[in-house]
Amino acid sequence: MKHTHCPNCRHEDIEDFFVIPQAPVHSLVTIKDYEEAIAIPKKEISMAFCNHCGFIFNSSFDTSLDYYTQGYEDQQGFSPTFVKFITGVSQRFIDRYDVKGKEVIEIGCGKGDFINLISELGDNKGIGIDPAWVPGRSAENPRVRFIKEFYSEKHGELKADCIVCRHTLEHIHDTYGFMETIRKSISDNEKVVIFFEIPSIVRILKIQAFWDIFYEHSTYMSPGSLGRLFRDTGFEVLDMYLEYDDQYLFIEAKPVEGKSDKIHPLEESVEELKELTKYFVEQIKIQLDSWREKLEGFKAENKKVVIWGGGSKSVGFLTQFHDVGVIKHVVDINPHMSGNYIPGVGIQYVVPEFLAEYKPDVVIVMNSVYMDEIGKMLNGMGVDPLMLGL
Repeated sequence: MKHTHCPNCRHEDIEDFFVIPQAPVHSLVTIKDYEEAIAIPKKEISMAFCNHCGFIFNSSFDTSLDYYTQGYEDQQGFSPTFVKFITGVSQRFIDRYDVKGKEVIEIGCGKGDFINLISELGDNKGIGIDPAWVPGRSAENPRVRFIKEFYSEKHGELKADCIVCRHTLEHIHDTYGFMETIRKSISDNEKVVIFFEIPSIVRILKIQAFWDIFYEHSTYMSPGSLGRLFRDTGFEVLDMYLEYDDQYLFIEAKPVEGKSDKIHPLEESVEELKELTKYFVEQIKIQLDSWREKLEGFKAENKKVVIWGGGSKSVGFLTQFHDVGVIKHVVDINPHMSGNYIPGVGIQYVVPEFLAEYKPDVVIVMNSVYMDEIGKMLNGMGVDPLMLGL
């Protein structure tokens, strides 16, 4: 079913600008059986642009599917590079808003890494809310408890000085309704500090990062569309910034009465973002053709090619090129990925140590932020492949 209204502002002036005909509907679920993995349904991704608010979303997104209650694997904390990054960002936020000795709620807490971190760094008490939380996946922390549910207005009964939400909004189709629920749950407690982190669509458009477009992300935010959403649902934007090679967009906000008129300097106009979508459309075929030619060349030369970095990015990449048949293995540092099969693709994840014996000729790194970290691991195994970073 095609969505005819923008989920971010409710207007009807939307138009598709890029389509992926067949994409697996799951990318993060853990699947131990090959047949089950390749049987995952595939559906169309229709990247649509709202001419009213600049919101970009999948207008073909199927809201009836169960994406998260069957369990998913998303932990990034096994990487020293990531741990250093998220610790630094968290400490800066804690210091800026004096989030010390406070009550913190995390919406979409995953396995609990971040709510544990922010509670530890600021001596805070934390509550993580997520229907796919898994007991025992993080160390026991007397400061933190978990609620295995979807966030709803009823959670407004929980005391909160700070509400955090990392890499969850991009999975929410009805963004306006979601933010409206959070605002209603806060009620008249205008001292609450809000802290969100999501991928930035601006980078995806600028470099044609097709590997960051996959079915589980129904929502693609820019500073402008995110700022407009927060203002329209009763929040004032305190700050906005990009991190991690401009991949991640952060917003800090507070609830207000009425509608804030404060626009952050990072916010682009609707017209500016639309120009970027046109640039993306002009360049994406060149990008895809270049990668296909490269992969087919590796295959003709009998090169051993592996992907390093599982989860959504590998699914986004392989959705375009699995038919080439040159990539046989996907590596991930997260030990909980090992042995699982990639949804819709059927390649089984392997641990990094597998490469010591396999000795790949080419390693395609799904996130170039990790190039140095991965290079050192490969060197430590006596492996010296060509490394290509996305």
